[in-house]
Amino acid sequence: MVGMKEKTPQEKKALSYAKDRRNAYGANDKASRNSIPKRKAGVNRTFRRDISEVLNVVSGTIDLEVADEVDHRVRSVKRADWKKFPDRPLGEIVEENLENRGIHAGQGKSALKAVREFIENLEIEVEQIEPDKWVATASAYPWIVATAVSRLRAVEKLQHIMTVAKRNDQGADIRIQIDGEFITPTLAK
Repeated sequence: MVGMKEKTPQEKKALSYAKDRRNAYGANDKASRNSIPKRKAGVNRTFRRDISEVLNVVSGTIDLEVADEVDHRVRSVKRADWKKFPDRPLGEIVEENLENRGIHAGQGKSALKAVREFIENLEIEVEQIEPDKWVATASAYPWIVATAVSRLRAVEKLQHIMTVAKRNDQGADIRIQIDGEFITPTLAK
């Protein structure tokens, strides 16, 4: 076509987001192939049946008054009102999906992998302060401390606290009980 400017990919995408629509009814999107025609056919079938019932009352030859009465009754039969749930613009659907992705981000395999790597790379310093009291701290997070009766238990306790703190920084809201007190650990000071 002469004189028409070709659209850029960005313009095509914006136009598609505005004009294209998607089924947002909540059922399987393939189910609407069958259910919408069935619902329309059911409404039409009921309408035809109601008219047939009115027409079946009279049979044979009828006079003009009866014909007018039957015509009035047939015209008074109403078709049931059924409309398909309207589709939503593609732009709205994409925006909603991106929001949901942002809300649920950090709760899958990649988040757990990041937590594992964080714990593996954590530098832990352990110090014995009494014969039955060990203190473990992370070098990068000296405000997070774990105490226990053995060196191994202090390290395990610190790793658990740091795991929960990392998950909370990723968006989880996990509370743990440490020495009888419930806390929500985070890596922020």
